[in-house]
Amino acid sequence: MPCPYNMRHTYETIMLMAGMTSAFCVKQLGHSIEMFHSTYSKWLDEEHNDLEMQRLEGAIVRIPPQPGGARN
Repeated sequence: MPCPYNMRHTYETIMLMAGMTSAFCVKQLGHSIEMFHSTYSKWLDEEHNDLEMQRLEGAIVRIPPQPGGARN
């Protein structure tokens, strides 16, 4: 009989390969961020760096300019 954790590991791996953030994955599975990264860091590679930069740039562009150049 397969180990129940195999399904859990598969789910986490698929989430990471799909580009989901580790914060979302941690909330889904109830891990600490430290345990999550120590176990699944090999799946957190540079493959998604462009996507993460696009998210950051998109968020910055949407921030309306504040009077006097201040940002919140």
